[in-house]
Parts: sequence; C-alpha cells; structure tokens
Amino acid sequence: MKHTRTLLLAAAVAAAGMFTQAVMADGSPTYPPFAKIAHGKKMLSRDDIDKLDETKYPALAGLKSHFDDADLDHDHNLNQYEYDHYMTNTPH
Repeated sequence: MKHTRTLLLAAAVAAAGMFTQAVMADGSPTYPPFAKIAHGKKMLSRDDIDKLDETKYPALAGLKSHFDDADLDHDHNLNQYEYDHYMTNTPH
C-alpha cells in the first residue's frame, strides 16, 4: 500500500510538471522560460541566474533572493517544476 501511494504521488508530480511545461513553454514577459536560463540542464543553481537575465527579467532577482523558498526539495537546485511553481505563484 505504501508503494502505491508513492507511485501515485510520483505520477501526480510528473503530470503537474508536464502540464506546467506545456502552459509555461513560452514563459512570460516578466520572466523567461526555464529552458532559456537552464541552457539544456535539468537543474538550475543560484549561480546560473546571471546579471544580464536579472536586468531583463526583474522577477529573476526575486527568485535569486528567495531561492531557498523556491527550492521545494531543498537540494540547492531548482528543477523545472520548482521554477515554474515559484514564478507562477509569486507576484512580480
């Protein structure tokens, strides 16, 4: 029974990630899509957010200062779900 819950949770997270990816594929005028700043990587570190992106997209400065809040699994990196979740749920 415990494995069933884990599998259901994993499926729900994967589905949410795919939905978020489809919805946010083009990003927003206030922040870029994950793929643009991750440069092909699956994880994004705080250092990956460079000054050029922060000046063009001010929401990235907020992300950098609240990186620990956005890092839901506390692995010191953001995956696409965490990035999209933070950007869509935080006022910019």
